[in-house]
Amino acid sequence: MDAQKTTGRDALLNILKTTAAHHLRAERADQFIEFVANAMNFYPDASYLARPATHIFHSLFGLFVFAVEGSGSQSPSSARVKVFNPQPEVDGWLSAHTSIYVNQRDMPFLVDSLRMALNRRGLNIFTLQSNPVWVSRSADGGLLHSSRVFFEGAHREAFIAIEIDLHRDTELPDLERDLLAVLEDVQIVVDDFDPMRQRVDKLITELSETAASVINCKESLEFLRWIHNGYFTFLGSAEFDLVRDDGELYLREITQSRLGLMDKYGGDTREESLKRLNPGVMALYESEDILTFTKSSRRSRVHRDVYSDYLVVKRFNNSGEPIGEVRFLGLYTSQFYSYSPRRIPILRDKVNWVVDNSGFDKNSHDGKTLLSILDFHPRDELFHLTREALAETAIGIWQIQERRVIKVFLHADPFDKFVSCVVYLPRESFNTEARIKIQQAIGEELDAPECEFTTQFLPESVLVRIYLVYQVRSKKYLQIEPATLEAIVTQITRDWSGAFADEAIAQWSERDGHPIARQFQRAFPAAYREAYAPSQALADVALIEELEDASQLAIAFTHVDGEQANSLQLKLFHCDTPLELSDMIPMLENLGFRVMVEHPYLIKPDVGPAVWLQDFTLSFSLDVNVDVSAVQGSFKDALRVVWQGQAENDSFNRLVIGARLDWRSVAMLRLYARYLKQLGIAYSQEFIADTLARHLDITRNLVALFKSYFDPRYAADKDRSERSDGLSQKIRQSLDAVDNVSEDLVLRGYLEVVEATLRTNFFQTFDDGTAKSYISVKLASAKISLAPKPRPEYEIFVYSPRVEGVHLRGGKVARGGLRWSDRLEDYRTEVLGLVKAQQVKNAVIVPTGAKGGFVAKQASMAAGREAWLQEGVASYMLYVQALLDISDNLIDGAVVPPVNVVRRDGDDPYLVVAADKGTATFSDIANGISESNNFWLGDAFASGGGHGYDHKGMGITARGAWIAVQRHFREIGMDIQSEDFTVVGVGDMAGDVFGNGMLLSEHIQLVAAFNHLHIFVDPNPDSAKTFVERQRLFNTPRSTWDDFDKTLLSEGGMVFSRAAKSVTLNPQIKARFNIDRDHVTPTELMKAILGAKVDLIWNGGIGTYVKASSENNADVGDRANDGLRINGKDLRCKVFGEGGNLGMTQRGRIEYCLHGGLCNTDFIDNAAGVDCSDHEVNIKILLNEKVRLGDMSTLDRNNLLLEMTDSVAELVLHHNRRQTQAISLAMHRSEQQYAEYQRFMAWLESSGKLDRELEFLPSDDQLNDRLNRGQSVWTRPELAVLVCYSKVMLKDVLQGADLLEDPILSRSVNQAFPPRLVELFADEVSEHQLRREIAATQLANDMVDRFGFTFFFRQMESTGASAADIVRAFSISVNILGVNDLWKMIEDSNARLSAALQLELLHILMRLVRRSTRWFLRNRRLNLNCTELVQSMHDPMQHVLRQLPALHEADWIALWNDEKAQLIAQGVDDEMAAVLASADSMFLCVGTVDLALRLQRPADLVARLSFKLGEHLSLDWFMAQIVGLQPQNRWQDLARESYVDDLESQRRQLTACLLEGHEQDDIESLVAAWQIQQALLIARWKSMVVELRRGVTPDFAMVSVALRELLDLVQSSVDATRSR
Repeated sequence: MDAQKTTGRDALLNILKTTAAHHLRAERADQFIEFVANAMNFYPDASYLARPATHIFHSLFGLFVFAVEGSGSQSPSSARVKVFNPQPEVDGWLSAHTSIYVNQRDMPFLVDSLRMALNRRGLNIFTLQSNPVWVSRSADGGLLHSSRVFFEGAHREAFIAIEIDLHRDTELPDLERDLLAVLEDVQIVVDDFDPMRQRVDKLITELSETAASVINCKESLEFLRWIHNGYFTFLGSAEFDLVRDDGELYLREITQSRLGLMDKYGGDTREESLKRLNPGVMALYESEDILTFTKSSRRSRVHRDVYSDYLVVKRFNNSGEPIGEVRFLGLYTSQFYSYSPRRIPILRDKVNWVVDNSGFDKNSHDGKTLLSILDFHPRDELFHLTREALAETAIGIWQIQERRVIKVFLHADPFDKFVSCVVYLPRESFNTEARIKIQQAIGEELDAPECEFTTQFLPESVLVRIYLVYQVRSKKYLQIEPATLEAIVTQITRDWSGAFADEAIAQWSERDGHPIARQFQRAFPAAYREAYAPSQALADVALIEELEDASQLAIAFTHVDGEQANSLQLKLFHCDTPLELSDMIPMLENLGFRVMVEHPYLIKPDVGPAVWLQDFTLSFSLDVNVDVSAVQGSFKDALRVVWQGQAENDSFNRLVIGARLDWRSVAMLRLYARYLKQLGIAYSQEFIADTLARHLDITRNLVALFKSYFDPRYAADKDRSERSDGLSQKIRQSLDAVDNVSEDLVLRGYLEVVEATLRTNFFQTFDDGTAKSYISVKLASAKISLAPKPRPEYEIFVYSPRVEGVHLRGGKVARGGLRWSDRLEDYRTEVLGLVKAQQVKNAVIVPTGAKGGFVAKQASMAAGREAWLQEGVASYMLYVQALLDISDNLIDGAVVPPVNVVRRDGDDPYLVVAADKGTATFSDIANGISESNNFWLGDAFASGGGHGYDHKGMGITARGAWIAVQRHFREIGMDIQSEDFTVVGVGDMAGDVFGNGMLLSEHIQLVAAFNHLHIFVDPNPDSAKTFVERQRLFNTPRSTWDDFDKTLLSEGGMVFSRAAKSVTLNPQIKARFNIDRDHVTPTELMKAILGAKVDLIWNGGIGTYVKASSENNADVGDRANDGLRINGKDLRCKVFGEGGNLGMTQRGRIEYCLHGGLCNTDFIDNAAGVDCSDHEVNIKILLNEKVRLGDMSTLDRNNLLLEMTDSVAELVLHHNRRQTQAISLAMHRSEQQYAEYQRFMAWLESSGKLDRELEFLPSDDQLNDRLNRGQSVWTRPELAVLVCYSKVMLKDVLQGADLLEDPILSRSVNQAFPPRLVELFADEVSEHQLRREIAATQLANDMVDRFGFTFFFRQMESTGASAADIVRAFSISVNILGVNDLWKMIEDSNARLSAALQLELLHILMRLVRRSTRWFLRNRRLNLNCTELVQSMHDPMQHVLRQLPALHEADWIALWNDEKAQLIAQGVDDEMAAVLASADSMFLCVGTVDLALRLQRPADLVARLSFKLGEHLSLDWFMAQIVGLQPQNRWQDLARESYVDDLESQRRQLTACLLEGHEQDDIESLVAAWQIQQALLIARWKSMVVELRRGVTPDFAMVSVALRELLDLVQSSVDATRSR
């Protein structure tokens, strides 16, 4: 504190030095500063220091000049005062206050006395600085030197500066005179103080000698010593002789005996006859008393503003006879009033006498009580009363000590100047107003208008004491009895309060009424008592008793007596503080009322908090008659919850009275209004509320319809559906009468959303039975025509005054993050866009897409970040709880519906959420809510919590996206793991995706990056050095780019602040980013960075930075980055990696790719995050059940999760590799298969699964235009959408298929989990709660990722087979042909093969599996038992495949060797080349092996025969011609497939007919016999083949004719066989 004060003083001195130097000569300035430094002992506060420096300077400089001028002599013998209004032209400054300067010799009482003088005038004092200084002056009084410490020749002066209320100039002289008079009094008192004390000392000596024989001499002398020792402030004294003249006694003033104020105000020397003086003077001389006490009739102007105390001391001669007196005027010090009277001479004798003569034992309770009474009795009374009168008074007080009675004690002082009145009354009867009335009434009765008072609440007593001292002006007081005054006090304090007490006892009996009376008798203010009778007050007390604290509100609601029906009275009761009218009036207006009058009353009960009653007169605005009895309860509840913030304060609340609805029903209507707003309805909330208020019958029926659907009390009623239908019909009929189109649309919208509602928590309550302040509803979005597309399958809408939110789901098993949105007006639009992306992102995982978003409506940064975050967390918790409120649970495998929720849909227990924007750290909170609800998913409810997989620690999202980046570079011939490459980034090293990503290659040359704070630029980075530094930053918590070691930057490298207005560029930066200006804004620099010519842009931040040139910034919806956003065609990077979400718009990606760039989409690149979370959820579902059953502990579970981290990561990254490869495979064949892709897209669109425009997919015209322009017909971002849609659609279909019955297919469930988990819990994995969904996901992923997004569509298009049969046929083909091993062999050959060749090799396998699958669908459709067929066909198939070269004829072997050699020449190893070169034969082997099994002949025998026939008839060549056909439309494509199938079928039939009926294995003989038998047709066929070989490339017609010829040959062969 002292340090702070010193700092303030020092600061002021520095200000003054600076200002003085500016305004004064150097010598004068030094003298001024010396004076101020020594004189300024006060500690300036902040408000003083906040004044303009010139004002402070001129104020103190004025005091300095005043001090320098002096009084004209070396020492100021009298005070100097200057009172003035500062004027700029005179004083150098203008002030809003009147200033006072005072200079006087330093002495006590100066400040107190000046303050008293100003306070007596009722003035406000703004500044009072008292500065005592040691000074020396010249002979003429001029100031020579000043110091804070004494120096030789110095004397001490006080310099006082005061600022008070501004006066008129005419008032200043009077004020100055008054202050001078006060200062003169002070000086007189101080100058004569010691002489007066010396006179007391002299009196003590005299009395010791002359009055020793007087009875109370010793105690009197002790008292004089007591005041001599400092307990009395002497203001004046005078001395009188007692003389006898003509037999009459006189008091004659001794000349020159006056001191102090008695000298100043005493007038002429007095001589007064004792007879003519008052009785008190006579009594003194007639008694043995040495001392007598009274009060002066003059108020003191020195030290304290009270009547001065008057002490008279008798003088004696040596004979002990009175010879006169000494009178002292003064003030007892504060110790006199605080000490016990038993410590004060004179008083102690009185007190002891009273106690001794009371009859009480001092140690008894009564004795101690009496002592306490005497201790607390007014000190002046103890002096003035005789001991007998004091005893009578004390006993009288003791008698009422424990009683609530009124008692008055009346005494006059001995000199008839004052009458004291001690009033005792019960505490509950006392208040300031009563005290004033009592004071005035007694004063009138005593004819004594001037009075001093003190009030004391006696300790441990029920009474209050008022001590009144009246200065009397007549003898009327002698006629007044205490009883008269007691009656007056009783009348004043009784009145209404007494009637209240009587009414309380009458109404509630004596036992119950007395406590109420005691508590509230004095509680009601006068205005209330004038307005209301005690009986009404008792009714209000009953309401007040309901209040426990300021969080509650008591309400009375009635009609105004004698007024019209809609004139109403509302009383509101609230503890401690009044309700703000600025809050209450809008609240009441929204409830439909107009406030006519308001009266506030402060009620102060004796016990408990004060209560404010606010009395309103209201008028209802709607055209309905208010039946108070009918709406009483609902109105009070509504007002109370609106006031408490549990319901919103808006015009919907009119419906409480208007439609006679409870507040919850109004909240439900408000919920649907908010939902309609989120759907994009064009009308304001006010208009919607007005519409409902104008159509009250429809409104009531909408509420009734809602309740008929969901009220649990009627759930079992058989006629519930009939009642609901009737209400719907009634509402529709009423709507026909609505003539306003807008109102009709609103009301029909309400009906539509209510009918689309499937569930609600509306009828749930908290454990204590109170209604929930939030409501959630589940809706079937597809049934809502007002809902914008795409429409999710389900959504949950949550509403409360605190939070709103929505959760959109693409299906029953869906997952996605919950984000804290800041878009209050259209958060559903934001979430809808995200869920669309989430659905395609979730194509790779079990659940389909979902997304949630909430707005914390009461969160505000103005309250501070911590408060903002706390409110956000609280809103999130409420939102999550609202979702769970209406979600089914699973207990012991059985679905358990939520309590008090009527379900209009089927079972729906799967609700899984995740973190998102703003909720990154909230997963543990969500899981805590899940576990507290005993939700079956436990901490699997929200992935990534404290016991989940740490995405940042795993780096999983970045690693997944990096796989995509690696693939892009590999396909353009770059290996970014072994060669340096340049990168531009969005993000910083503290971030998950950016930080992890920028550590995934040691060859990264990060030339620039930016986040929300900084722009990092390193024009020519050293990849090795900067990698280590980035690693350090990543490992440093909360690091920023500004923490980067600048010494590691290349020449020209810098880190800029984004907050800068502009940045200066050096040559290196300008060259790197092709900038020709020296100064740019940070935004301009970032835009140049995005357009830099680099290898990679790595987006790991938040924001959208790339759009299409056809889009404007408003379309993007990211205003924060509008200034730096770039068009896709202007990107010059080779690859754009989307580790973060929404870095590019979809149109921006497409434009970028059409201009040569490489990118996928965000939902492809960063899918590893959601994939990892899904694995976590599925694993936890299994393990949590084990924990629940007691088979493992939570700790064991957590350890196992940790142990499987790497395995989970590998599963996830495997999906990323496959999915990005799938896009590459699709892109690789996009030119040849563009029509097929187009047909697939059109099929999705026609089936209602795809909105091409919504997904920014090209129209047919756009595709044709690209084709004609020679552009790439398809782009990777577009194909990514189709890949994901293919998976989503296939998953949906397969979930309904019975795939798990087949062991081969059921193995797909195991493949979704880490091997360690399957090893430990094989049975549990196979019985997983989501096994069907997992199997469908695994199979769909595998099929689409490896064999194309059109695979199942093409099979369906060719064969008409179901998706389930296609999967079965596909699985059989893959397993019997050993495709998995072949595929892995190709994938593992990255180091040897180019990307293009690798894709071409994979396409060979894709074609093989496509043909083989189609073969099974055409030939084994009725028996597609995977396990059975694989078991029967696998071994013979592998046996045949291993012998293919040996089984074939020479021509085929020659062709095979050529093809194999070509593959080997391109880097394919021998084994792989041998297999892939025989792919067509592998397809033929499917039918061959099947035939061998059917004929029960060796497979190699059948194969050898088939191959021999093929070579003899050139069927392998013919097959190649068919495959080489280029279809121009769908029908030709189907025809080509049909030709392939027909050729294989005819070849197989021909082989079969030669073997049937022949047991021998001599193939040569069989073929020879057949050649002879069919020589004519064989010759015809061979002739056609020769013609085909010689001609142009065969077309569809030629192939069709040739196949017909072959069919004739085969059919003839079959017929010949049958005829044998």
